[in-house]
Amino acid sequence: MQLYVVTWQFESSEDQTFSAEALLDYVESGKSEETPKGYERLSWIHMPQDGTGIVICKAENASVLYKVFGPWREKFGMTWSYKPGLTTEEFISLLKEDQQ
Repeated sequence: MQLYVVTWQFESSEDQTFSAEALLDYVESGKSEETPKGYERLSWIHMPQDGTGIVICKAENASVLYKVFGPWREKFGMTWSYKPGLTTEEFISLLKEDQQ
């Protein structure tokens, strides 16, 4: 699976406030642990002071990411950005290949 850095931003502070109850329910009900096949969340970081956050995850492809994050955009006006990344180990391996 591909490693991704996913960032989000609310379009307004009102949208962020409106989503708070849904987030509480999502986490406390255990729904946040019910992920689709081909997705693994590694870290989930919230920066409520500016309405942004980051998810570090692994996914088979961007379609899986859309399944995970699309509903939040539809309901709460969040903008999502996906960037593929490499672990340090993967990057070191690539550097060593280039040296050969």
